[in-house]
This record gives sequence, structure tokens and C-alpha cells, in this order.
Amino acid sequence: MIERTLALQTITFENGNRAKAVTVSPEEIGDVILDALGIPKPKSLISIIGGAGGIDQMDDASRSHLVQLISRGVARAAIEVGAAVIDGGTQSGVMAMIGQGVADRGRRTSLVGVAPRGKVTFPGGPAAGSIADGAPLDPNHSHFVLVESAEWGGEVETLGAVAKALSREVPDLTILVNGGETAKVELLNAVRNRWAILLLEGSGRLADEIAGLKKNYDAARKARSQPSGAKTELPFIQDPVLAEIVEDGEIHLFSVNGSPAELQLVVTRLLGGGDTLQLAWERFALYDHNAKNQQRFFFRVQDWILRLGVIATLLALIQNTIKTSVQLAAFMPLVEPLRAIIIIAPITLATLIAVSSKFNYGSKYILLRAAAESIKGQIFSYRARAAQYSDLRVTAATREMILEQKAESISRELMQSEVKDSALKTYKGPVPPLMFAAEAPDDGYSFLSPERYIEVRLGDQIRFHTRKVERLSRQLHRTQWAIYLFGGLGTFLAAIGLELWIAGTISLVGALTTYLQYQQVEFTLSRNNQTLAELGNLQAWWSALMTEEQAKQENIDRLVDTTERVLDEQSAAWVGKMRDALAELRKQQEKDREKYVADAKREGKSILGGR
Repeated sequence: MIERTLALQTITFENGNRAKAVTVSPEEIGDVILDALGIPKPKSLISIIGGAGGIDQMDDASRSHLVQLISRGVARAAIEVGAAVIDGGTQSGVMAMIGQGVADRGRRTSLVGVAPRGKVTFPGGPAAGSIADGAPLDPNHSHFVLVESAEWGGEVETLGAVAKALSREVPDLTILVNGGETAKVELLNAVRNRWAILLLEGSGRLADEIAGLKKNYDAARKARSQPSGAKTELPFIQDPVLAEIVEDGEIHLFSVNGSPAELQLVVTRLLGGGDTLQLAWERFALYDHNAKNQQRFFFRVQDWILRLGVIATLLALIQNTIKTSVQLAAFMPLVEPLRAIIIIAPITLATLIAVSSKFNYGSKYILLRAAAESIKGQIFSYRARAAQYSDLRVTAATREMILEQKAESISRELMQSEVKDSALKTYKGPVPPLMFAAEAPDDGYSFLSPERYIEVRLGDQIRFHTRKVERLSRQLHRTQWAIYLFGGLGTFLAAIGLELWIAGTISLVGALTTYLQYQQVEFTLSRNNQTLAELGNLQAWWSALMTEEQAKQENIDRLVDTTERVLDEQSAAWVGKMRDALAELRKQQEKDREKYVADAKREGKSILGGR
């Protein structure tokens, strides 16, 4: 690959703003342009299209209201979510409005304008009024990409390339205000890139045309989803571009008569900002982080209990062998130190068992893991806008309320369990946290089309369970082989007259059996295999559907509902089995603790008696 360096220039406007600009060919790569301009990576991207000549023809009252929507709604939202803004870059219509809005708020947002160089004027370039049908660059933008073209529309391909590079792995929202043929092409590009679209309904021309088509299409689709409306025909849209936009796009409507605060909230939420989804991810991260901590403590304590139990048994056997064997008389000085260790070992074991029982690391780990997975399931259903979160069933506000209620209910139930006796450690990492097997790039906030849901949720879980099944299978086979080998070793020791050492092999077999019990390897392997099979069947079912069937909301609901139900049932079964296993383990260890205490007392009295 040949590296290219684009010539960077600085445009100084009369208001003192200094903007960076590059001139590029229409085929230039977006990443190369961004490298030349040095635009910092945004947390999200807002693309504003349309709204040039048509906006200038609005009456003063409507235009004044639109200015407030863009300045106080969109510009504020951009700052709140750390978004960059990209538009046509000229000092006209909505582009001038967003420029002034960003400037009024201290220019804290990267504002990128993409325009045909042969149609714009700017200080240090073509003089104002020198180009027929030309327009001046907006003096409040921070960056410009000037495409080598003498026609309006010659910049569209480059604008799309820059937007795609800026929005890589972050949420993108395309806002359409008014608009004409050029905006239609840009909107189609947004649909094909699976970006969310917000139409300012009432702003005229293309925005109003698409809003009307969208309402009719959604009404017919909703009627079709009802049992009595199975034969309802979807409206036919003659224009193929509009048909693809309406039928495939994630389109949201906002009335130009709404308030700036309402628009700010809508933009923020569509870009994954706002409190609800953020708080849900924060709850997941907190429970996930603490589940891992509790799991680590639980396994560490259990491993030491098993190891010390085996070590104590082996030390006792060594001591007895030395005391009873004439050939080992030279090692008699080791008997007393071994006796001291043999006393300490059961005391330590009893202490570890008491600690494990008191702090319930195992139960807390299970409950925290279940709560984290439940919240994650709600998050993905919410982002997919499916089932109870479907656009056809609830409003955006109701959807937010449902997610908050679900997350709150899960948290309340968790805090009524033994977890309430622990101080949860603060999570300080990224939100959402990095998750095992999550190979598909995902920002955690943007809307998930069925294809994206399969990629980042269903596909992710298939990969996760595939790897877990492979790991558990190896773990089970190795442990079972070790149990059989130690069992065979015990038989061999009996055959050669070393019956005393059979206790050592029994101790090792018991430790390995207990390990399989508290890990629930066999059950977890079986459940994960079942889950993997169900998820694979679901993926195959979806792939077999015709394109028009995949577009039906009832099938999208089934995809998301079934995926989350399968995962929820797997989690519930695992939780139930693990809690039963831990209860049995706790009973057995309590008996062992009493035995260890008695052994320590007996050895101590033996020492005193010997004196």
C-alpha cells in the first residue's frame, strides 16, 4: 500500500476562526483524509444532510424555531455525547445553524464540512460571488474537505467515506432536514451503512415525503402483525431508492414543533447517551466485575482446602511410615516437625472452611453472575427494538422506562439475597466492559438491526459456548482420567502390600471428585451443549428465511425473544444446579471441619501426653 500525504492548509475567517482544510480527489480514502486533518477520534458521529436552499425559503417564525432546535438541541447533544458533526460545510441553511450553535458553545465539537471545491468561496481562495451558483464556506467549522469537483453532488461519495471512517466502531446518527435529490443519495448511503436516521418532520420536501411513507408503512406492518391482519398488504413505494430507505432504514421522526430539550434528549439517546442505557451498562459492569472477584476468591479458597486436605493426609502417611519402618530409622528426627505440621494443617483447613462458609463467596458469585447476564439480556433486547421494546408496541419514552424497570427489578432482587452483606467493589474500567468472545466490533449503545444482533449477540454467544464446551470437555476428561489412574494406583499399592498408602490415593480421588462437584463440570458441559445446539438451530432458521420474511417484526421478535430465552434458561438452570451443589459442598465441608478440629485436638493431646 502506497502512503499518501495530503497538503493541509489553514483557512482564517473574518471572525478569527482558523479551520484546517485539505483538497482531495473524489476517490480519496476516508482514513487518509482524517489522518491529514488530524481529527480526534469521536465517541459518536452526527451527520447532518439536506437543509440548504429549502431552509432559506421557510418563513421567519419557522426558521427561527429550527435555529433553536439545531443550536440548542443538536449542538448540545453533540457536546454531551462527545460527537463529531459532519455536513456540507457551506454558510447556508442548517449547516450555518449548526456552525453557529457549535461556536456559541465554545467550539468543543469537531465540525467537518465536505464540499465541492469548484463551488465554494473562502478567504485565501475564490472570492465571494465569483462562482456561479456558488456558496461561501461556513466560518464556524473546524475542518473542511474540499473535493475536486465543479458540481454540487460531486462531494457525496467523499462525504460518505469520511463519515464511515469517523464512525468506525462508534454510534452514528444521520439527521435529515428538508432535503432534495442529493440528500436522498446521502440518506441511502446511511441506510446501507446501518446508521440510525432522524427526520425532522415538518421541515419540508424530502424529510416530509419520507415521514409520510414511513408512517403508512409502519401502520400496515403493525396491522399485519396482528392475527386478523396476516393478509394486509404493505404499501408499494414506486421509487426504488425511497423504498429501500423506508423499508430497510432505522428511521425516527421528530416534529419541528418539538422543543430543543426534547430534540437534545432524542439525539442523545439515539447515540447511546442518556441515563437509562448508560446506567444499565454500569450496573452490568458492576455486577460482572464483582462476580469475577467472588469467583476468584471462591475457587482460590476451595483449591487450598483440597490441596491442604491431600497434603495433610500424605504427611500423616509419611510420619506413620517413618515411625513403623526400620529402614527409615534415620529419618526419625523428622517425626516431631511433621507432627507439628500435621496439627497446623487441620486447623488451617478448619479456618478456611469457616471463612468459605461465612462469606459465601460461591453463592455470591453465582447470584452476581446471574444478575449481570439478566441485565445484559435486557440491554440487547432494548437495542434490537424487539419484543417488548419494539417500536410497534411502545414509544421511545416507554422503552426507556421498561429497561429502567427491568434493571431496577434485577438489582432489587439481587440486593435481597446474601449479596447485600458484601460491599461491592467499584468498577473503574470501560463501559461497557470488554467481554470474552465478543469478536464483532460493537460500541454497546447503537441500534442493532437483525443482522447486527446476530453478529454481536447470537454469534457472540455461539462462539462463547463453543469455546466453553471445548474447554469443559478437556477439563472433564483430564480429571476423570486422573481419578481412574489414582484408583488404579490404590489397587496396585494393595497388591504389593502398601495398604497404608491407599489412604493417599483415596484422598486424591476424593479431592478430584469434590473439584468436579463444586465446578459442576459435567452438568455445565451438558447445558452448554444444549444451549449451543438451540442457538445454532435458531441461526439456521433465520438464515433460511426469505428476505421479506426477515423484515417482518414478528420474526425479528422471535429471533430476539428466543435467543434471550435460551440464554436465560441456561443461566437459570446453571444457577439452580450450582446452588444445590454448593449446599451439598457446604454440608460436607462442615463435617470435615469438625473432623479436622478433632484431629488437631487429638494430635495436640498426644504431644502433651508424650511429654
